Amino acid sequence: MKQTIEQIVGLLEKLKVEAQMASEIVSVQAVSGLELPDIVRDFVDLLMPKLSPYEAAFYVYLLRHSILAEGTPLVRAGRKSLQDGVVRSAFGQGGIISYAKVQETFEALEKIGAIRKQGEPTRDGTLYRVMLPEELEFCQTERQRRLALDQGTQSAEHDVDYYNYRENRLKIYERDNYKCQHCGKQLDRFTSTLDHVTPVSKGGDNSFENLITSCRECNSKKMQNFSEISWLIWNYESNYDHNVLNIDRPGGPGAL
Repeated sequence: MKQTIEQIVGLLEKLKVEAQMASEIVSVQAVSGLELPDIVRDFVDLLMPKLSPYEAAFYVYLLRHSILAEGTPLVRAGRKSLQDGVVRSAFGQGGIISYAKVQETFEALEKIGAIRKQGEPTRDGTLYRVMLPEELEFCQTERQRRLALDQGTQSAEHDVDYYNYRENRLKIYERDNYKCQHCGKQLDRFTSTLDHVTPVSKGGDNSFENLITSCRECNSKKMQNFSEISWLIWNYESNYDHNVLNIDRPGGPGAL
């Protein structure tokens, strides 16, 4: 009976975790190629100077197995399994980090807010939410300090381009309250994408007024519809001879 109860408790815990992950999980495509360089740069410039070598190594490992690999900020990590799977010990022991050092490193990352515990430990490890540097207050403060120093040298392109510069993209998301302007779906940092009101191919630009927040599904649907319409126009223009009447059309000039 005790074993059965433990199995039931384990299953309930697993269902709870899966439900929690389902509420936050997004496709890896949501973190676009435009975002990845910004994430890496923020880590190197803003977060890494605050971390010890062990803390930096563990954070990168957790980031790689969460946002970068799965498109979700959640990751389950077992501390014992991380003793020899992340970084070699600086004190011999065959390269294996002591469990105490792993424990100390996780506690340090939690203390500065780089990771947050999301559930109780299980046999598979503990569920953590990996925080991006831009979500940490001390990183935000440091970024503002650097922007203030560079304010006088920012290019005109940066001031008007709200698509290719991350801090400008965030302004669009915040203006739209992280809601898809097509279907009204509530989004978050990981599920928001940008959509051009007037496509670039039609003369649209990357200005504040020409960009809206969109969910990935609506953005993809619009791109697919645009591609189909473009194909139809091309097919029509390529195959229709405007100087020849379609005499085979029912009811047309050639109809009997």
